[in-house]
Amino acid sequence: MAMRTASSMRSALHPRQSRGYEPYVTRSSTGPRAAEVAGADAAATSLFTCGSLNDWLRPEAAPFQGLHLKRCITWPNYQVEIDRCQRDFGVEAQIERTVFSKQVGWTDIPRAADEILRGVTLPEDLLSTIRADMCELGITVASLCPWSKSIIVKLELMGEHSCPRWHRDNYCGRGIVTYNLAGTEYATDDIVDFWELENCGNNDHIIRDVSKVRQVNVGDMLFIKGNQFPGGSGGLVHKSPPVQYSDIGVVLNRLVLKIDVP
Repeated sequence: MAMRTASSMRSALHPRQSRGYEPYVTRSSTGPRAAEVAGADAAATSLFTCGSLNDWLRPEAAPFQGLHLKRCITWPNYQVEIDRCQRDFGVEAQIERTVFSKQVGWTDIPRAADEILRGVTLPEDLLSTIRADMCELGITVASLCPWSKSIIVKLELMGEHSCPRWHRDNYCGRGIVTYNLAGTEYATDDIVDFWELENCGNNDHIIRDVSKVRQVNVGDMLFIKGNQFPGGSGGLVHKSPPVQYSDIGVVLNRLVLKIDVP
């Protein structure tokens, strides 16, 4: 189906022509680096883009408000299949499990992943990818927050009810992966009007220069620090991408994995 947004066309994910997809990017020849942002001061506190999840645990990643792993998508455009499985997610449009730390570590994450995915009717290659992401991202997020006794693993369909307002999360942090349509948008502090942000001002006035708004890609892994994350970096200002519609005006659902640290 043709797709359009409420404001502009976006096409972050296209169908692949064959099964010869590229594997995930797990290494980088250039090593960890700051994402391209406007100004050196913004780069010092914005997004740390790197080549592996292990790099998120490096000391140089600590000052950043967000951590980013670029990946090559390995699945075709499953928009039709994602829209068809709405009933699997119930009235809340999400399935979640809380996982608690044990003396031997976070050994219950794989079981939580299996429970979440058991009743979800999606193609096997996508289910396999999501399960692996739940385990790998879950362990990494838990390692980033060693004080936490629990994490929340959540698979969600985001359609009309997304998070269109610019905001910072009022908890420790969230790992997130989007599997179709478009990824999370974020802004560096230098283009944010924090009075508008913190006083429920006009969403259109929060960003001083919309041309400098950034966005991660479909399939990328992102960790968003919230206001409660220790260390003083501050929360990353971000929002969901605009809602997209089919050519007959039906809302298209985004499939999103979230790993939350309360």
